[in-house]
Amino acid sequence: MNKCECCGVETTNPKYCCRSCAGQMNNKKSPKRKLMKVFCKHCGVQIPRVNWKVRRTVCDDCDGNKVDWSKITYGETKSKRTYQIHSRIRDLARKAYGKSGFPLECQTCGYDKHVIIHHKIPIGEHEDNTTIEEINSMKNLMCLCPNHHWEIHNGKFHKINGPITQSG
Repeated sequence: MNKCECCGVETTNPKYCCRSCAGQMNNKKSPKRKLMKVFCKHCGVQIPRVNWKVRRTVCDDCDGNKVDWSKITYGETKSKRTYQIHSRIRDLARKAYGKSGFPLECQTCGYDKHVIIHHKIPIGEHEDNTTIEEINSMKNLMCLCPNHHWEIHNGKFHKINGPITQSG
């Protein structure tokens, strides 16, 4: 019989009597690394870190890739992108609708398992000087299930200023 290196209890295992003792001893031998403080390379402000995966070198204020989408126009977006021009605008529309507090359910039938955020005035019909904030305003967005979204785009339902009405 062997004695546990942690608590001294007799055990058949060569070193420890249980996982708890093994964990205690191993944590004493090699403790976890502490997160080092990281500072912005431009302004020197400390960048908050939650775990080791966060490897930022600049703060939000100094990051040139951060964009204020309320000031960017549709024309600027079109000139910067050559592929899937409207995808970023649609992504921002989903975020805006989610933050609005409106229910994520079809405004026609109430279905809530999978919904699509629909632009009442299509993105491509806006002028180049229209801001993305105007395109994604809550007056221009509506939540629809895939079926009603397809019906709107294929002429089965008509859009009126308020609710959707069935044609024919």
